[in-house]
Amino acid sequence: MSSHAATRQEDRETAARRRLAWAWAAAGYGFFAIGLLGTVLPVLPTTVFWIIAAGCFAKGCPAMARRIYAWPGVGPAVEAFLSHGVIARRAKISALVGMAVAAAIAALTPLSLTVVLVTLAVIALAALYVATRPESRPR
Repeated sequence: MSSHAATRQEDRETAARRRLAWAWAAAGYGFFAIGLLGTVLPVLPTTVFWIIAAGCFAKGCPAMARRIYAWPGVGPAVEAFLSHGVIARRAKISALVGMAVAAAIAALTPLSLTVVLVTLAVIALAALYVATRPESRPR
């Protein structure tokens, strides 16, 4: 391969990396915006969407991921989860109570039995995941 062809190949790879970084950053901003809505809408969670946003930003815009980590209140929980899989006890209890309420609502809805059972199974799996996360960072 000539040096000119190699340079073109490198340029294409660089452009592809830039497009991918842009896509990750765009997804991060989208999830961040949804989480931001959660700060004012009590039925919409903030932390889950900011965890996803920070994960996207880590691949596309690390400076934005650091800004989320620095956000008072939510940032340290986001960073702890992404770095160590940690969910603090208070957050874990809140999440499990919310899932129990969602399961009760799902069980009482007039949907088909299949839909209700699938919904309850997804909630149960999510609850199992949350319940089994560590509550503090490893020493």
